[in-house]
Amino acid sequence: MTEAHEAHHGPDFKAYVVVFGALSIFTVLSFLFNSMARADTISHTTSFLLILGVAIIKATLVGLYFMHLKFDWSRLYFLIIPAVILATLLVVVLLPDIVLGWH
Repeated sequence: MTEAHEAHHGPDFKAYVVVFGALSIFTVLSFLFNSMARADTISHTTSFLLILGVAIIKATLVGLYFMHLKFDWSRLYFLIIPAVILATLLVVVLLPDIVLGWH
């Protein structure tokens, strides 16, 4: 009976709705910053930096809640570390071809 009723360790429905609301507000802010830049209210560089900041916040929220990185890090740790090691080895192995191949 305990196997059928395991504890739920992820976010509940309310957390998903709150994150959805935050993502919606941040998306509206991105469009607002873009329209402000087109109307010359703020500079294009400022608009770009604000939109980039909003995009980083949105990506963090999606990663933490919808991809369960906040709640399942102990499980994902064993998947991420080997991928980082393999990616590093791939760069080291291909580096001579990349550097010397263009000559």
